[in-house]
Amino acid sequence: MNEICCKRLNPLEWDRKEIIWRDKTFYKTHFLAFFHVPLNIGGKIVEGFARIKETGLTAENMILVKNDNLFGADLLIPIAHKSDIFKTELITGKFLTRLFEGHYGDMRAWLKETKKYCAEKGFSAQEFIFWYATCPKCAKKYGDKVQVVVLAKVG
Repeated sequence: MNEICCKRLNPLEWDRKEIIWRDKTFYKTHFLAFFHVPLNIGGKIVEGFARIKETGLTAENMILVKNDNLFGADLLIPIAHKSDIFKTELITGKFLTRLFEGHYGDMRAWLKETKKYCAEKGFSAQEFIFWYATCPKCAKKYGDKVQVVVLAKVG
């Protein structure tokens, strides 16, 4: 099966953009990690999309990671509106984006580059949210390169 489920993102749409969210609703769950290496993220993604579907809500095909630390992080999936059936989070703010392609090991350099871009625009990054736009299976099909959008929340 040579199916590719993750389309490549267009830099014209995602790199060096400004996004403003006003109470954007996300399905929220937490996954475990060991020194930033996700342990149960795949299952949490499948579970999240299943729970969203069960409620009759629609979800965007976007997996975001927030509050990343050594032993876990929050997984966010954009949904149409808030639900009382599962945990959600509303996000409001202005975000500057950078789209990167490469290997997860490049993340430190990507963060540095994103901070530099924010400074060039007259802002300092207050928080980072990551969109891992390429799943591991598709990354292999794309020559072991992933696409990651770094969203920097700015004031």
